[in-house]
Amino acid sequence: MNNYNFDALKFAVEGISGGANTVIMDNADLPSFMVPVYKRTNAQLFTGGSEQTHPAFIVDTAEYNAFYFSQFINCVVDGRAYSWPLVDPAASLNYDAAHNYCNKKGPGWHLGSIPEWACINHLIRKSGFEPHGNTNFGKAYQHEHEAGAVTYTYEDSGTKIGRTATGSGPATWRHDGTFAGIADWVGDVWKWMSGARVVDGEIQFFVGNLAAKQTSAAAGSSFWKAVLENGSLVDPGTADTLKYTKAFKIAKDTGEKGNTSTPNFNVIAADEGVSAIPEILLALNLAPVAADKEKYKGGFWINNEGERLPIVGAGWYYTSNAGSSALGFNSPRTNASHNLGFFSAFMEL
Repeated sequence: MNNYNFDALKFAVEGISGGANTVIMDNADLPSFMVPVYKRTNAQLFTGGSEQTHPAFIVDTAEYNAFYFSQFINCVVDGRAYSWPLVDPAASLNYDAAHNYCNKKGPGWHLGSIPEWACINHLIRKSGFEPHGNTNFGKAYQHEHEAGAVTYTYEDSGTKIGRTATGSGPATWRHDGTFAGIADWVGDVWKWMSGARVVDGEIQFFVGNLAAKQTSAAAGSSFWKAVLENGSLVDPGTADTLKYTKAFKIAKDTGEKGNTSTPNFNVIAADEGVSAIPEILLALNLAPVAADKEKYKGGFWINNEGERLPIVGAGWYYTSNAGSSALGFNSPRTNASHNLGFFSAFMEL
């Protein structure tokens, strides 16, 4: 008799998807449906990128062959996050709660990170396909024949459709346009991401994909780094670190403080006092690659006063402002809304 010890669910999912999907069990012995993303260099991902390995695959100084991203916006069961189809996505939870639900699953599990989100977005732009989603009250904006199974309605000048069940939309609601792709990458609910933040305008992030080690993302964590124009990573508060301005510039001085937004992420550009945006910010999808500007879809929201944590993809009523590159740096870590959820991710460390 053959001595193979296949897990039946994992074997079936990988066989049916041709390896595009897998199943990973957590410390409660419950499955999550995941999408493997394999190692790439910056040059493979965006125009002008170097041969450096993309930050999503680097933890400390080690390089990893893959990370695994949730196929579905997560639900929460017994205090743990799960990537399951056809359920109401967890919502109304703050940044720290999202972290805790992911970390509780065991080593390697973590709140989906900005490096991972960026890597997947670069692949989306390379493919030429821009995913749709629940961006117009249960339907896809500009594609209103596309709809998902309603799981949440609310009262606002009459009954309105909000969330739809995870993965219940058509293949065009997946990140790659196939049913093997990540569902609801765009729309449904905003998704918390780890590993980056803005503090009084200063752009801060972890080195590589340290989020995979469940590194502390507390406000006072020593793992946050800022960046200089030459790409050097330094302690927050160092002179001349790069910052977002209300005019959607990357500058050395924040200037006016406050909250603002633009329907187009791709308007972000270097300020007059900055000769070029460093490669690390392009790799992390925190600024657009100039040669590919028209491929970035979605708006940008910034509040450069206080600590702001990233949310991505936009929610069910953001219409033309939603998109794969939609990025909000306007939420404090205490924000908890009915249109705000999360993805978990896994790396086998």
